[in-house]
Amino acid sequence: MTFTLPSKTKTLWQIRFVCVIVFLCFVSFLFGQDIRWYLIAIISIIGVAITLVYLPLYIKSYKITVDVAFISVSKGVIIKTVNIMPYPRLIYVQTYTTPLSLLFKMKILLLKAARGWVFVPEIETVCCEELMNYIRIGQND
Repeated sequence: MTFTLPSKTKTLWQIRFVCVIVFLCFVSFLFGQDIRWYLIAIISIIGVAITLVYLPLYIKSYKITVDVAFISVSKGVIIKTVNIMPYPRLIYVQTYTTPLSLLFKMKILLLKAARGWVFVPEIETVCCEELMNYIRIGQND
């Protein structure tokens, strides 16, 4: 079973990035005297590029593959990485919920293995529960 992140994940992270950009522009407006407008312009241009170009490509690049013997998470736009975690090496699976992700009915998934971990951004709560049940069944075999 292979699946990708839902489009709500992209929207959720875009909201977070816009909040950070607004905060950074506000701080640079308060503290920068001579180069205030240049800082705001640079922060805005870089922020818009990350929010509208890079972030959607990065979220789209996530692929989660659940197999009988392992779980695999591949991601990346410029540098692509693939993390493969066999069930016997998987120590625990943790879920997190932030107030914003709770509003979107989504959960963050953290897979912890003996020598590393894999972070999966927000996936829908139903999908997260199915994935955790599948991992429980896979570890018992």
